[in-house]
Amino acid sequence: MSLSGRIAAFALAALVAGVQAAPRAAAAEAAGPAAGSRGAALHLPLEVLGDGSPSTPVIARARLNLPADQLAVASRLVFTCHRCAFFGAPEFEATTMPPVRVKASVRVVGGNDADHRAGANWIDVTDANVQLADPERVQGGLARGGLYTARITLPLDTATRARLVASPRHNLVEFRFNGTDGESNGYRVIALQLQDDAGHALATNPVVFADIGAEKAAGRAMSPDVTAGDQLWHAQDRLWKSTLVPRTMHAACASCHAPTGRDLQYFNYSNNAITQRARFHGLSDAQGRQIAAYIRYGQQAVPHVAAAAPWNPPYQPGPGLDAKPIQEWAAGAGLGAVLETPTQSLKALFGQPVDATPLKVSQAEVDKVMDANATLNTRQLQVPVQYPDWNAWLPAVHPMDVWPTGDGAQGSFQSGGQFAIGGFNDPNGNAAKIEAWLQANRNPNGQYGDWSHLSATQRRDINQMFTMSGWSAYNFLGGGRGNHVAPSGESGAQVGARLLQARASAATTALEPQAATPNAFIERAVASMLQWNAVQQWHWATTYGLEGDQRWFLGSYDTSTNAWQGRGEARGWPFNTVSAFFVAPHMMYQQDTDAAGNVTRQWLFAWETANPIGSYYRTNAWYQMQATINPGAQSDFVNFPMDWPYLTAFDDVLSNTLGTATPAQKTAAMNANARMLMARIKIAQYVDNAITLYDPTYTGSLINNRGRYGRAQALKHVSPINFIDTTTTYDGLSNFSSIYDRFDELQPGLHLEIVNGAMQQFNTLFAGTDPAKWRRCDPANLDLGEPEPTAGFAFCVDRTKTPLTPTAAGGFAMKVDSFNRAPQEQAQQYGQWKARQMGADANRIATWSAWTARVWP
Repeated sequence: MSLSGRIAAFALAALVAGVQAAPRAAAAEAAGPAAGSRGAALHLPLEVLGDGSPSTPVIARARLNLPADQLAVASRLVFTCHRCAFFGAPEFEATTMPPVRVKASVRVVGGNDADHRAGANWIDVTDANVQLADPERVQGGLARGGLYTARITLPLDTATRARLVASPRHNLVEFRFNGTDGESNGYRVIALQLQDDAGHALATNPVVFADIGAEKAAGRAMSPDVTAGDQLWHAQDRLWKSTLVPRTMHAACASCHAPTGRDLQYFNYSNNAITQRARFHGLSDAQGRQIAAYIRYGQQAVPHVAAAAPWNPPYQPGPGLDAKPIQEWAAGAGLGAVLETPTQSLKALFGQPVDATPLKVSQAEVDKVMDANATLNTRQLQVPVQYPDWNAWLPAVHPMDVWPTGDGAQGSFQSGGQFAIGGFNDPNGNAAKIEAWLQANRNPNGQYGDWSHLSATQRRDINQMFTMSGWSAYNFLGGGRGNHVAPSGESGAQVGARLLQARASAATTALEPQAATPNAFIERAVASMLQWNAVQQWHWATTYGLEGDQRWFLGSYDTSTNAWQGRGEARGWPFNTVSAFFVAPHMMYQQDTDAAGNVTRQWLFAWETANPIGSYYRTNAWYQMQATINPGAQSDFVNFPMDWPYLTAFDDVLSNTLGTATPAQKTAAMNANARMLMARIKIAQYVDNAITLYDPTYTGSLINNRGRYGRAQALKHVSPINFIDTTTTYDGLSNFSSIYDRFDELQPGLHLEIVNGAMQQFNTLFAGTDPAKWRRCDPANLDLGEPEPTAGFAFCVDRTKTPLTPTAAGGFAMKVDSFNRAPQEQAQQYGQWKARQMGADANRIATWSAWTARVWP
């Protein structure tokens, strides 16, 4: 087994132990009294949390027992750490102490006496000092890397190994939180072990995971602390921004979190974690405990889900989740469900057990999944990407601390605002209306998640309110992805950025000047609004049980019959609007340009330029997660919240950035390729076949033609040419290998099976369509922002067909534009020729060719 595999197996075992939790020890001392020959229990997680002051770093301790016969072979410390590095935007305001640059340090003391401690030096947990499991290492490493939870190995040098002692004495291991960057107040160690060179676990301590359920149970009684905590939780103008910036914020605890604190209760944040975060924001230890008391008492009706944890990514897909109560879905399947290899990924995709046997997928298995009439269950389909943790959802700065609080003309978050672009928008007011509606229209039967009683008009009304809320938040910012700058005057994002920048300190911003530009502050403002929006949606979805049958909320209303036609899956969010998808860096960045207007930075935040692959991974993770919580529900309108081409594009961007220079990079790249295959399968299933291919009676811009919202627009995304090698004539003759060629290394012939499956789904969608119903592309029409034949939003077929270009080698090539894009008539012709050359299924090629001949006789 590889190093990464051994670490993964150990981390999984530790996490499973956490489900069978026992009472926890104090966070600062993670070992109890001796427990027989096995030694003291190892209490996890180690919560290395504090108020964040660099002058008083927090140290958490664990004691590991080594049998005498294992002492000589112990060679490394292995641990799994949740947020062992900083991920957020750099602090920009004046600070009382410099922000810390390295978050975590560790030392292996060995025997717990003065001599051992004197010789033990602290080692900073950085990419240079420790070894990471392959996925974490190649996809960004620690600081602002792609994965929030990392598996880490610290090799033990000779001096450290000499300090180790045999049972019954204990080996002391210490973790230190060095202080805050201005946003984080610590980290957690969720697995810990000493190993030999072969990866065998040596420490004999039984592992005991914290039982947050016991803390919840102990807090069910009413007390004066509950009342005091209620007031503190909702108090505005009371909290500091952080230990480093003791400026009073307008926001309350209830502003950034779920308003009731449901998220802290649901995701099993400990009393200690709640208390330490309160201290980070300037409250006392006693006040932090009062807030914890309020959460425990006020949210005692929230079901205790043991799998929910600060480090377990919400909604991480895995087998069996649909069979669990709907209240457990948000907890996800845990870190153990994250796949490691492309073989595992393809097994999961094609319905095979994810085990150690070789990949052996049949054409029948491929066809069953690549069926345009089926529904790929992305809630239970394990994927090779770690979804964002709950902390990543929470806004670093609340919108009421970004925008003015009282001037509606300039744009008040609390009362709505008017900007140079975007018009008047009131996201806060719309959220309040939704909250009131959900309270007033609950099912009288009191059953959680049962909204079957709603009338068609009620469904229409709440559907419109959900849509308005998300777009109101986005339009409040003004502009669009990559550019929230108004042509004249100021957009909402610019107003917020200007007010943030006015608080900046030259001494602080000098530490990372690239993160102190006007565009960087626009990014902070955009992130504030869109993270707040996502948290509100999570609050509604889980508080009011909206995650059940999507058809109750998503669909269309027939005004002539007052009937509701629902669409969607058995579970999923009901927000067909701006949602979690928009929290990806690729959606929130503000592009930089030079004096000539050329783009010099795009797709990632200003403070992420040193580690773009980490940003690409997190964008990919947010996009993939949206496909899990709500892929779009086949709407008559734009399939928000999911923009499928962005998901496939970042699967591709991540794969190409990783490359194949090393086995670890190739494995990660092939995992991205497997995710792209999943996305293309889901795209084919999510087009609405009932929507007309083109509405010729509509005389407005093509961007609003109803045909753009159905399967016609998906033609280019699900064409079989996306699954095969291509040759173009642009810039000479260039060969482009299919990313799916690589799958033949895992199973010979799998690529051909996938091409056959692609033809099947294409023929299901398009072979029966009437050529006369299609719009014919007009190269002079710029309604879609570029010439229609190759526009990103195109939903037409070309007017005529031209022959492919013969090549010197006896094959054919396509004619493409300067962006390497081929018209559909070229793509279909080339795809059929290449499929024949590959030996693909003759009957499927014949069906495809017959349709092409009808379109271009």
